[in-house]
Amino acid sequence: MISGGFAGGGLTKLSRKRHLKRVYQVGNDSPDLPTISFTKEDGQGIVPGHDDPVVITMILANSNLHRTLVDQGSSANILFKPVFDKLGLDERELKAFPDTLYGLGDVPIKPLGYIPLHTTFGKGENSKTLSIDFIVIDVGSMYNALIGRTTLNRLRAMVSTPHLCMKFPTPKGIETVRGDQKLARKYYNESLNLRGKSKEVHTIELGGIKAREELRPQPGGRTEKVQIGKEEEKTTNIGASLGEDLKQRLIKLLQQNSDLFAWKASDMPGIDPWLMSHKLSVHPGSRPVQQRRRKLGA
Repeated sequence: MISGGFAGGGLTKLSRKRHLKRVYQVGNDSPDLPTISFTKEDGQGIVPGHDDPVVITMILANSNLHRTLVDQGSSANILFKPVFDKLGLDERELKAFPDTLYGLGDVPIKPLGYIPLHTTFGKGENSKTLSIDFIVIDVGSMYNALIGRTTLNRLRAMVSTPHLCMKFPTPKGIETVRGDQKLARKYYNESLNLRGKSKEVHTIELGGIKAREELRPQPGGRTEKVQIGKEEEKTTNIGASLGEDLKQRLIKLLQQNSDLFAWKASDMPGIDPWLMSHKLSVHPGSRPVQQRRRKLGA
């Protein structure tokens, strides 16, 4: 259970005390909530008897953000730093966040700050857009973002984990946002193996195009394989529809610059640590202790 954030009355002790006292006040007013029900049809395509989390896709900063965990145990809306960078957001846009988050690991997490972002749930006329304050943290996670209780209450949403979907009222009726059971199960299993490893690559859709950390241009039309090195395995692909003269000039250019291709690991003198790195996860407060030598049998 993640504690902290803007829930519970705010960030100051005084505002939280006021929030705590309100629950003891006697009142007859009841919240104006619509009737939301879940039927057998809502569970179509779901393997029954599961305990999978609800993982949805939402639109954040004009991007389709996958791997969004609907976390009813979180009091904060969280956006992870790798996704913050991938969305093209600037750290100078972050606002100071003096509080600390608990429940994300063995130690309290100090956020980098928070940023309000327009977030859309649902599709078409039944969609709903809110300005949500996301707390940005720099820790590893298989998820791109976490949606907590504050947003669910603002949406007036009801979440059914057996149906793996979320429903909320709109002026056009009740909108249903469904989760993907296969991906939810995959992300959960991968998250169990994340501790102590480097940060994972997050998948986002920018402008409807799927990307992994950067958008790569795809070849158009048919391609054909050509040999540009002395060895047979040193080949690349060029467009099959190119004119014969242009094709020969292109092949000649590639052969003259074949040394620019990395054919084996030794051809790459170094890899930027931002792309790939290996580190030993050690608690900052640990003392260096030499392990006692153990004698092993034959």
